[in-house]
Amino acid sequence: MSSTFSLLSAFKGLQKKMDAVSNNLANVNTPGFKRDTVVFKEYYNKLVGQDLESAEEHIVQSEFQTPYSRGSSSFAIVDHISPMMHKGDFKATNNPNDLALQTDGFFVVDSSQGLRYTRNGQFLRDGQGYLTTTIGDRVLGKTGAIKITGQDFIVESDGRILVDNAEIDQFKVVIFEQPFRLTKLGNSYWVPGSNTQKPIDNDNFVVQQGSIESSNVDSVLETVEMITVNRSYEAVQKAMHAKGGLDEKSISIAKI
Repeated sequence: MSSTFSLLSAFKGLQKKMDAVSNNLANVNTPGFKRDTVVFKEYYNKLVGQDLESAEEHIVQSEFQTPYSRGSSSFAIVDHISPMMHKGDFKATNNPNDLALQTDGFFVVDSSQGLRYTRNGQFLRDGQGYLTTTIGDRVLGKTGAIKITGQDFIVESDGRILVDNAEIDQFKVVIFEQPFRLTKLGNSYWVPGSNTQKPIDNDNFVVQQGSIESSNVDSVLETVEMITVNRSYEAVQKAMHAKGGLDEKSISIAKI
């Protein structure tokens, strides 16, 4: 019986992987989007009745174990979903409100839920002249929200902002020691994955005005990945059916 639940864990893991691939394909045209990859690990359970001390033990106990899954069992579980942080291609738009970070780092945004971080530099200007994201959250410079009151808006490569030839501010850009451990939110936003992960001011960034960073998703590779996941799912399904047949034969023999 334990092998049945091991196969079930493979089903659930492949479902998580398919969800990630589907989300990647859905965001192939989202500026600054970073593709996700699912990282698995094996969890080896020795006894059902042991104390539940780790998150893995709670997952296995709640999702896979039954009174029949006694003894040692091996389960495939999702360790974490890791974003691939390599840069996407840069596309010229000639829109002065579009900005692309050519180096590591994130723009800082002031949202109603607190500070958020993004590489999507497809910005707008609201009715008051503030530079905002597409959902209206204000983009921050080193002195606060960036407000553009003049006509000629120029961003230098080091992030200095000039309006009608007068410098008004500089973009605030931060980096993280482990960006692949950031938590991805909607609207191209990121937040630290834990309280120990702190943003670090980056003064050596390069920004390009009139361009955006494209998604780093390769639609061809994601399609191949989707086919691979489907084939793996079919293989696990066949193994499940084969085991079911063996169980039936074992029951028939036991009745003789």
